[in-house]
Amino acid sequence: MPSLTTLAAMSPSSGAPLAPTHTSQLLEELVAQAPDGPVDLEWLLSNLDKRSFGLLLLLLGLLVIIPGVATVATLALLFPAVEMMRGRSAPSFPRFLSKRQFDFKRFKRFTVLVRPMLQAIERISRPRWDARRDVIDRLVGLVVFLLAFSAGWPLPLVNVIPGMVVVLIAVAYLQEDGLLLTIAMAAALICLLGLGWTLWATFGAVMGWMGL
Repeated sequence: MPSLTTLAAMSPSSGAPLAPTHTSQLLEELVAQAPDGPVDLEWLLSNLDKRSFGLLLLLLGLLVIIPGVATVATLALLFPAVEMMRGRSAPSFPRFLSKRQFDFKRFKRFTVLVRPMLQAIERISRPRWDARRDVIDRLVGLVVFLLAFSAGWPLPLVNVIPGMVVVLIAVAYLQEDGLLLTIAMAAALICLLGLGWTLWATFGAVMGWMGL
C-alpha cells in the first residue's frame, strides 16, 4: 500500500500515475476541512490517515512554534514520538490531551506564511536514499522525542528552533527524501547540542553566582 507521499492514483483510462500529492497540498486540504472555531487533537486524528505519523508531526511541529499553543503541542508531540519508537502503526493521544481545544484560526494564518517555504523544499525534494521503514520510524521517533523534550525547557523562544527542525524532519519523512532527512537529523543534532551547551553554561553561571 503506497504511503502518503508516494500516493499516485492510477488513471482509469491509461493506467499512468498521476502527480504525487505534496506535503503542502496535504496540509492545505486538512486546513480546508477545519470547522470554524476551536478544534481538538481528536478532530485532527480523525482527519488524518491513521498510518500517517508524518503529517501529524508536521502539524504539531508547526503548533510548537505558535505562541499560545506551544506548550500543549510540545507535550502532545511526545506521544507520537514514543509510538514511533515502539513501532506502532497509528498515532493516538490520552483523553486529557485529545480533548484539549486550541484556536485553529491562528494555525490557518500561520500555514499561509509557511506554505511558500514548504513548496520551496518540495521543488528540490524527491524520494531517494531509501531505507527500511521500521528503522526510519524508530529513528525519527527518537529524534522528535528529544526535540520535544528540549522545546519544553522554560527558556525564552526555546521552542522555535526545535519546532522548525521537527517540521523539516516531517517534510523529509513525508517526501521519503533520505538526503533531506539526513540534513534534518544533522540540524536536530546541532539543535540538541546547542541546548545542552546553553543549559551547561547556565548551570555553571548559577553555581558561580552561588559561590560553589
